[in-house]
Amino acid sequence: MLPVLLGLTLLAGGCQGAGVSEAGQERCRRLSAAAGDPFRAALSYFRCLPGTDRSLAMERAAMEKAAAARREALDSCRRRQGRIATLMESLRNAEQELAAARNSPFRPSVAPPQPLDDGRESRYRPEDQRLDRERYEEALGAWEQQVAGERARWLQRREARITAAQDRLDRDAQALRDLQPDLFTGPASIEFNPVAVSRVRTGCSS
Repeated sequence: MLPVLLGLTLLAGGCQGAGVSEAGQERCRRLSAAAGDPFRAALSYFRCLPGTDRSLAMERAAMEKAAAARREALDSCRRRQGRIATLMESLRNAEQELAAARNSPFRPSVAPPQPLDDGRESRYRPEDQRLDRERYEEALGAWEQQVAGERARWLQRREARITAAQDRLDRDAQALRDLQPDLFTGPASIEFNPVAVSRVRTGCSS
């Protein structure tokens, strides 16, 4: 009977474990409550005390590590989403630039010389008509030469624009395929798969 009374006295009096945190003592009290009789409860309580703070510390460390891992996974997912969104926008801009470069018309900087008016020329002397014709043909030749140079430079610029836009589009498309292989509707397509886009945008849990 004495051990039972001793156990009751120790527990009822809230005997504290020296150097054990309140959280550790509370855990030991909860564990000892399931022991049944008061003596076993007291024995369970005092056996629990020495290692309880260490166990709590290990559990807290494990929980903090798991929480940090979840935060890092969420941050990584959001960074990936941001990268995909940036590349998707860049790809569409490159596609528009490519179409604009291919469809851009050539426009000479100056208009051609005004053709001779046959009705007016007929009123001139033959010598004056010949001089007007020579002047017109000279002006037309100079204009054609100038336009030919402008066209050649325009073609170079156009080709450079097309190459740059195509290279950018190809890089963006490849980067997106690496990040999200099912993002496009097909292996050679640059059209986005709506289902994959929706999954990318909602794939990170908060």
